[in-house]
Order: sequence, then C-alpha cells, then structure tokens
Amino acid sequence: MRTLLIDRALAPGGNAANALVHCICGLYIISPDMIPRPANGGFALEFALALVEDGAASGPVRMDRLDVLLQEPLLFSRFCSKLLSKEKNLTFLPNTAIHRVDIEDSRILSVSLDSLANPIIATAFIDTSGEADLAHLAGAECESAPPEKRQQPAYIFSIAHVKMDAVDEEGRLEFSRVIVMGIRNGILDPRLAAAVMRPTCIPDQAQVTVDLDAEGDHYSQLNPEFLTKFQILGKNLATQLETHLRSQLTGFEECEITTFPAHVGIRESRRIAGRHQLTGQEILNGAEFDDTVCRSAWPIELRKTACGAEMEYPGKNKPCSIPLRALLSKDFDNLLMAGRCISSTHEAQGALRVIGTCLSMGQAAGLAAAHLVSSSNHCIEPGTEADVANPIRKIVFEGI
Repeated sequence: MRTLLIDRALAPGGNAANALVHCICGLYIISPDMIPRPANGGFALEFALALVEDGAASGPVRMDRLDVLLQEPLLFSRFCSKLLSKEKNLTFLPNTAIHRVDIEDSRILSVSLDSLANPIIATAFIDTSGEADLAHLAGAECESAPPEKRQQPAYIFSIAHVKMDAVDEEGRLEFSRVIVMGIRNGILDPRLAAAVMRPTCIPDQAQVTVDLDAEGDHYSQLNPEFLTKFQILGKNLATQLETHLRSQLTGFEECEITTFPAHVGIRESRRIAGRHQLTGQEILNGAEFDDTVCRSAWPIELRKTACGAEMEYPGKNKPCSIPLRALLSKDFDNLLMAGRCISSTHEAQGALRVIGTCLSMGQAAGLAAAHLVSSSNHCIEPGTEADVANPIRKIVFEGI
C-alpha cells in the first residue's frame, strides 16, 4: 500500500527517540520465572530482535516479574530511519503537523499539512499521534481523564562517562541515597526525590528519569505553555543533579549530561472512542475477544504522583487480548488508531501505552487499513470485525 507517514518530530521513533524513553516494555508475557516469552510475534518481535542485533538495544532484562529491552534512544531513532528508507511505498514527512481535516458524512476525505500546499487525499487514515490529533481535528469523539487523575509527565536525560559498577543494583541504591542526603542537606531540589537511574546498552552511559509534579487540576498535556514550563524545569533539575553527582557519588566524578529530551514524556492525553472501549477490569481479567488482533502484556501502571508508579497485575499474569474494534473509530468508517490513543479507559490505558504493545497495535492497524483499502466499499462493516481480525491475528502472532 502507498503510505504517507506524518510525524510532528524531526527524528522518527516517537517517545523513545524524542522523550528518551529507554525501556521497551510490553514485549514479553508477565511471568514469575526467568524465561522471557513474547506476548506477540510479527513485527514487534522482528523489530526487537533486529534492534538488539543492530546494537541499539540489549536484553531482555528482568525487572521483578517483567522483562524489558534497554535501548539507547539515539541508536533507536537511527534504526527506525534505516527501516523507513527500505520501504519503497512509504513517504516520511518529519517535522510536520496536521492543521485541517476534511470530512464527508462518516468518512475522512483529506488532511491539510503545514508543510504542503495541497491537501493529502487517502482512502484510510491511522491516528498514532498519542494525542489523537487527527481524530480530534476530524470531530471524532475523544475522551480525557479528569486533570487530577492524569498520569504525571516524565523528564528523561542521558548521562555519560559513568563507571559500569555505578549503575548496577547496588550502585542505583547508592544513587538514591546520595539524592536523599542532598535534599535533606538543602542542596538538591526536593522534586528530585524520586529520580531513577537505569543502565542502557552503551557501556559508560545511564538514563535518569524524573517524574514531574503536574500540579493537580491545573495540568494539561495538550497545553504548550505547560509543556514548555516542564521542559525548563526538567533541564534545571537535570543540571543541578549532574553537579551534585560529580562531587558526591563514586563512579560519577566525570559524568556529563550528553542528551536532553526534545520534549517531556507524556504518558496520557486524549483517547479516541472506538467500537469497543477496553477497560481496566478486562486488562486484569485477561479478557479474550472474537476479533482479537494482538495482546497486552503489561500491568496497569499509573503514575498518579511524582513519587513512583502504582502497579496492578492481571490475575495469573494472563495477557489481555486487544480487539480490532478498539482500533476502529465509532464515528468514521475509515479512521483507525494505534498507540496510547486507542479506545480504552484511563485505567486500561495505563497498561496499553507501552512501546512493545504499541508496535503490535500498529501492525494490526496497518493490516486492517490495507484490508479496508482493498474492500469494495472501503470500510470494515460492523459485525464483520472477527472475520477481518482472523488473518491479521495470524500475522501479528507469527513467530511466537
């Protein structure tokens, strides 16, 4: 299929490349043993294996009952660029935003972009923007959690010239202790209290994550003024911490911040209303559907405050199926979605938003869009989702 990929950012790779999210979560089934088992096959598994082989990621690494890949954001983005360059039918437009959507009845006809003079006409549209930008501009029904419930943003930065033993488990505990002492002594900003450090696939490098206090009901992830404020705050906190670590933590004497994020890490904003809305209870029960296209294998992870995550695990660690109906807009016949803006409740989105799951949702949505384009009436009729999902599911699960 001829495809146009539009990206607001300059570098491909979404939050991994631009917010420096350095763990790929959701690729593997939750398990008490030490054997990583893929939750989905298809593109997600193919991508993960190739990323490790390319040297852009390492693992899987065990964290409690969860297996993740540790990836280096710059290498991740370069890897994405290589993949894009190999696709003959794909055109990539970076640093581009949609400013108008033309519709007719229950169909999207075209989108107007800030970088092109003429509208782009297409048969199928997939919203993977995270913020549901396309759906919102089209007038599709969207939903957001109340401000006081929304997940807190994260500021992530890279530190280099760190000795390897300083980022092992004992080193990370010492890292936290040094921060706590700095706060008690009035040297560090208290907002650094929950800063977390993790290693990457680069030997002398670490990533530091600081969850930012979103100030309760004043916070809006869609307000540029707030995002700019958090970007400035995050950079100031990072610089302050860098100076403190050099003088107080063994192994960090020559540490240096090498990469600041292009933007803060947004965990939640708008979600699109689909033909089915996945719920938190379905995640916890490991629900199954006739029109399953992929699986979610991450606990419900909610960042209600800047002091860490609340995790709620599914019963018996059973993965939840994701139905095709959750990837289909209920308002527009030719609008699909994937990523954190799919049709779900606030609680369910806390499990679905992770990168590994998004990779599989993206493949499923792309295959569904190809089916839609090839069908005689250019839509997936309500009631036929299970028939459409069967061949998609086989491709997405391939290789497990």
